[in-house]
Amino acid sequence: MALIQTSDGYTLWYEASGPHDAAGIVFPVRYRGEFAALGAALAETYRVVRYKPRRVVGETEDEPGAGGAWQGPDFTEYPTRMEVADLHAVADAAGLDGFVLAGYAGMAALAGFLAPLSDRTRGLLVGGFPLLADFDYWLGFEEGARAALVQAGLPDQAGDHHLGRLMFRQWAARDARDDRAALAALPGPKILWYGSQDCEPECRMSDHAGDAAIARHDQADEPRLRDLGFEVIELAGHDHIGALAQVDVVMPRLREALAGSSW
Repeated sequence: MALIQTSDGYTLWYEASGPHDAAGIVFPVRYRGEFAALGAALAETYRVVRYKPRRVVGETEDEPGAGGAWQGPDFTEYPTRMEVADLHAVADAAGLDGFVLAGYAGMAALAGFLAPLSDRTRGLLVGGFPLLADFDYWLGFEEGARAALVQAGLPDQAGDHHLGRLMFRQWAARDARDDRAALAALPGPKILWYGSQDCEPECRMSDHAGDAAIARHDQADEPRLRDLGFEVIELAGHDHIGALAQVDVVMPRLREALAGSSW
């Protein structure tokens, strides 16, 4: 692991692996081990960076030495400039100029949100998330989770959803930004993968987020995604957990898709 201090004095945790002169893939993560297996497999070919953005500070364990004077719950608007600046600072520390932003589930959402805002993002590698879905739904998910925790007398845990709802509020305001044009303009690989059973009744995440219907959203959005230049990969028979955890199944498909692009 490594630490870097940002221009405003905050200390970020990140980890970089893979060839120094290879194309870069950057994963925002919620905890140190997230995407470790997938990242290790990708690092055989690419320069892979995993880092913990301020967006998720408070949701999981603290990283030794990381942190600083920053209070996410105090924000009334999503701090996009700060998050993009942090992303670029980590990329600089890892020796990357342009990079592909990557993630799965909630971190795919963050990658998709940040990609059009960063002029150094060359592509997207995201899974387990309906990138073109109606974000009013996801905003409702964050708002509902926060309200339930407040009513349960758990204000600290409720605060963990504060920046998430601010992010989805801004993203839901489609008039404020043209994501489709920005995504179409990305010059590098654009890949979205999902399991065919993701958030269906047989999915192991069904009780937690069954109504999300991620597989159905991505199946319906496939023509629009392909129009934007995405390669859409459906992993038959896999649910939300399996489409990430089964690295031996996922990696051959991702490796083939990545090999078809340069950035």
